[in-house]
Amino acid sequence: MTTGELRPDDASDPAEFVEMLRRLKDRSGLTYRQLEQRAASTGDVLARSTAADILRRSTLPRPEVVAAFVRACGAGDQVETWLRARHRLTAGQLAPLSPAADSPPVDPVTTVAPEHSDPARPRWFARPAPLALLVVAALLATLGVGFWVERRYDEQARSTEPTASAAGGARFPSAGRSEIRPVRSAHLCLTEGRDRTGQYTKEIAVQRPCTEATPPDTSLEPVADGMFFIHWVHPVLGKGCLTIREEDPGRDLLEPWNEKDCSANRSKQVFHFEPAGATPGAYRIRPDRSELCVGLRDDDSAVADAALVEPCTGGPDQVFLVNALPGN
Repeated sequence: MTTGELRPDDASDPAEFVEMLRRLKDRSGLTYRQLEQRAASTGDVLARSTAADILRRSTLPRPEVVAAFVRACGAGDQVETWLRARHRLTAGQLAPLSPAADSPPVDPVTTVAPEHSDPARPRWFARPAPLALLVVAALLATLGVGFWVERRYDEQARSTEPTASAAGGARFPSAGRSEIRPVRSAHLCLTEGRDRTGQYTKEIAVQRPCTEATPPDTSLEPVADGMFFIHWVHPVLGKGCLTIREEDPGRDLLEPWNEKDCSANRSKQVFHFEPAGATPGAYRIRPDRSELCVGLRDDDSAVADAALVEPCTGGPDQVFLVNALPGN
């Protein structure tokens, strides 16, 4: 296969380059799973979640990802062309900016600094809040943000009570101590474990026999209707919320962050629980403001298989039973 009319050298910006990658995949007729398998057969590493992620964004993928993606799509003879086009666009992004006078004004209130995950920062431990953030918080409080906070807590209080659906089941799970179990392997529970591939060495969410799933205790804390933090409560390490890892190694895995680092404004820490079919207590778990779903790596039902976010497929590996436990 060749790229035919796809000419990556003609891409005028990263978004157009990604659009050409999307068209390359469409022309290949391959699913994300098939792309992952084809990449592995040639010695490349291209997780299906990574392939889906690069096509959702308008930024340039890493060179090795571009090469693996193009080869997996069957255009191996065009890899150099794609990499050359990517290099040209990268150089353009690094070109000197126009004079500062031409830059748009910055709103000192609404501008928010980007989040950064430090892979070396131990999880389950809090970082002190910067003084500037405390000052901004106090300023916002004087401007009436207290009303928003009060309304937010009202939503949380309402969502602690399950809402009945037309089918007679609960639209949302109950708040408090819970078991989250893959519907196809109901004897297993999501709990703390390690990445069995060895690529990431911190604590992550894996499936293990429910009889071995505590500590930590899993607890759902409502944010709004159908939206929750997934908290882990550990007798030694304290309380933390599951957070989507956004960097390699371990990209897309779920790891616990200390409660002081958890915020309802971080979409990677807030999850929608959507009823899945007619099975009582069965849900799809989706990150806030995302088209992804929580699933299990390689659709595997093995013990210690890691949970991660990936494109929604509707498969049973992305459906979970949520059971409330005594002591809520």
